[in-house]
Amino acid sequence: MDFTDRSALDSFIGEESAFTKNMVKPYSVSAYKEKIYATDTAQGVVFVFDPLLKKVSFIGDQSTGRLALPVSVAFDGKGLVYVSDAKLKRVYVYDLNGTFQKAFGEKDEFYRPTGIAINRELGILYVVDTLEHNIKVYSLDGRKMYTIGKRGEEDGEFNFPTNINIDRRNGNLVVGDTQNFRIQIFDKNGKFISKFGKLGDRPGMFARPKGVAVDTEGHIYAADGAFNNIQIFNDKGELLLYFGSTGTTPGTFQLPTGLYCDEEDRLYTTEGFAARVQVFQYISDRWKNAHPNEYQELLEKK
Repeated sequence: MDFTDRSALDSFIGEESAFTKNMVKPYSVSAYKEKIYATDTAQGVVFVFDPLLKKVSFIGDQSTGRLALPVSVAFDGKGLVYVSDAKLKRVYVYDLNGTFQKAFGEKDEFYRPTGIAINRELGILYVVDTLEHNIKVYSLDGRKMYTIGKRGEEDGEFNFPTNINIDRRNGNLVVGDTQNFRIQIFDKNGKFISKFGKLGDRPGMFARPKGVAVDTEGHIYAADGAFNNIQIFNDKGELLLYFGSTGTTPGTFQLPTGLYCDEEDRLYTTEGFAARVQVFQYISDRWKNAHPNEYQELLEKK
């Protein structure tokens, strides 16, 4: 596998922005229609970076639909943005202009909603409930369908799960089972498939697993806040490589938390301590064929 790193400030925003400096504690990140969305748990908003217009806007800062502790962002592909709020214990829904539309979750329905993901083809919303140690599954019209998992250490059970992402190839769920120090994989219906990882300080192990992401080839990316790196596995859980170390220069990390991989295999990362977004490009054969000039420029720089 081959990667190149790109500063989100330079590649997507332009010159360094005062708005970007105002991010205090970003947690998760996503991208949709060439915009970057990052939740800020300290300020209670979602930052929306528009690289074309070089502007920053916000979701959840208005009186209606105001957020308190936004954790994760997902998109239904039809113009709606879903944001989980761990403090308000709901999932809020907005249009792309940030106007509040509706919310998921009645009283005591969620204990602490964190990671969310949407299967656009099936119209299904998956919500990780960290304190109830399960995943709640909804249709996008708000109907609760079923629950995946319970607290435990066996296959398909969880101990404070946090992050979730979807393999676009088959709809499989990739879940960060944080306090079991592992990644679990389920099919789109919630049936357990496999797991990998355990507590430790060697490659392929985890100490503080955070965000997870999946690229178009099914590689699984897992951030570790203790190691300040990102490990990359195949869909069988075999470690392929890892990158990153502690620091503030491009390609290094300070508490990486959120990961997202878009359709072009750009990997977006957030860091809780560095308060920034970084973007990396996976140099796949598909990307090389689609971007021959950029690939040639990379070869010339080496």
